[in-house]
Amino acid sequence: MSLLAKGRTYSEITASVGCSHRNVAAAKRAMTAAGITEQRLASLSAADLQDLFPDQRKAVSGQYADPHFVQVIEQMKHNRFFSLQQGWVNYLAGTSSGKKYSYSQYCERFNQFAEATDVVATLQHEPGKAMFVDWAGPTLLLIDPATGETRKAYFFVASLPYSGLVFCQAFDTMKQDSWNQAHVNALAFIGGVPQLIVPDNARTATHRGSSIFSVVTPK
Repeated sequence: MSLLAKGRTYSEITASVGCSHRNVAAAKRAMTAAGITEQRLASLSAADLQDLFPDQRKAVSGQYADPHFVQVIEQMKHNRFFSLQQGWVNYLAGTSSGKKYSYSQYCERFNQFAEATDVVATLQHEPGKAMFVDWAGPTLLLIDPATGETRKAYFFVASLPYSGLVFCQAFDTMKQDSWNQAHVNALAFIGGVPQLIVPDNARTATHRGSSIFSVVTPK
């Protein structure tokens, strides 16, 4: 609203604040309807702004039973096998009045609650369960002392999170052949095969730009 009052364009405001054109348009309509100028804007209180932009989500959320996320987090702290899905099942079985959130809504609100309350999750690792892999770190420039030719080295890193064992090897490309050979060498180095190989977003590991789990079944 302050930027609108200063005569900034919609494009300038969205770029500066990170909001959408719809948000800017809503603010513009509210200012026009209430006759708000730059001088009057400086005197508006939080209550005045709340009246201008009522949060309809509060009325909707009041119709739903309280999921008691504080209790869910306590359960997770004392029982590492307690999952968010179990919390949702307990929530559905509760006697609280009001509608119940779907599982996707429940998870979304839990994430919002965890972010707002700065909840930190501790990952529990099991021996031999997973190996984490990725291309890591900056490339290293290699120089042939005889010819002066230069080339890049790309680092593949695999780690076992329970023991902290790390395998690292340099390759001259990050292509699929290098990725495959790196896994073979890493498994030979650790002397076994984990239940899961967990890559990050390396292009040679993922079909889309999101983390996936690759299951390795020992013969």
